[in-house]
Amino acid sequence: MTARALLPVLALFAAARLPAQRPGRTPRRAHAARPLPRCPAPGAWAAVRDSAWPQVVHVDGDGAWAHLAPDSLPRGTEAWCNPLDANRAAATAGRTIYGQHCAQCHGSAGRGDGPGAGPMLPSPFDFTTPAFAGMREPPGPAVLYAIVSRGIGGTTMRAFPELGPWERLAVIAYVTRLPGDSALAAEKAWADTLKARRPH
Repeated sequence: MTARALLPVLALFAAARLPAQRPGRTPRRAHAARPLPRCPAPGAWAAVRDSAWPQVVHVDGDGAWAHLAPDSLPRGTEAWCNPLDANRAAATAGRTIYGQHCAQCHGSAGRGDGPGAGPMLPSPFDFTTPAFAGMREPPGPAVLYAIVSRGIGGTTMRAFPELGPWERLAVIAYVTRLPGDSALAAEKAWADTLKARRPH
């Protein structure tokens, strides 16, 4: 049989394999999956200049930093999650970075009681508070990244430009584990609580 003679046979075979459809009906589309928060690599965070991150200002209590409106963040970053959250090696490195740069004020266990805290007003934040686990959920990572990049106005929390993006994300991965396992298991609920507390 020639190739030309095979064409009609192949066409019939292909048609037989297509799913039957009723006349006048269009194929049903698959439901689009709900988009998950993006966890861009540290290079994407590095592409945002430090000056583009908002300056968080301390007002109305120690938790004021959690009220930073997502629309103040660089566009798109409010949906970013920390790419190093599940990276144990990064969290271990983050613990070392924390010991070198943060423990003096925030304390070795992150309770805000470091030897350098003294009579600071406001006092250094206690990272072990259960609500802090919610900062693992967007926009928390971007808010914390802004704080590490720019500091908090009106406090002794300074910026850390000497830390690269990977180091900043690693220390964030470490401190957001400090509330403990039970708080981390409920982190989505805490994140929703923080969003509800944020002024509208």
